[in-house]
Amino acid sequence: MMSERLWEIYEQMCQVEMKPLPEFVHRLKMGEFGDFERADIVAFLREIEAGMVSNIQTKAMEHQRYAELADEVSEETHSMFEELIEDFERH
Repeated sequence: MMSERLWEIYEQMCQVEMKPLPEFVHRLKMGEFGDFERADIVAFLREIEAGMVSNIQTKAMEHQRYAELADEVSEETHSMFEELIEDFERH
């Protein structure tokens, strides 16, 4: 279950203000939004990743053009989240 507070911050920053995900992670890391458990943030990021990959797969089923790129885009998405989580865990 995603933290409701993390979800609200994510929605505001990344979906309303259109800030990039790395900026969101950096500001979380700096404690700008308060204290969160490391494991909760990593789990939250994994939930966001899963949602993005699910959307990629849905698009792939809807359009042939997307299907051709789905694996590559899914892998790029996974790599991006791996880097974000590694950066977050670095002190």
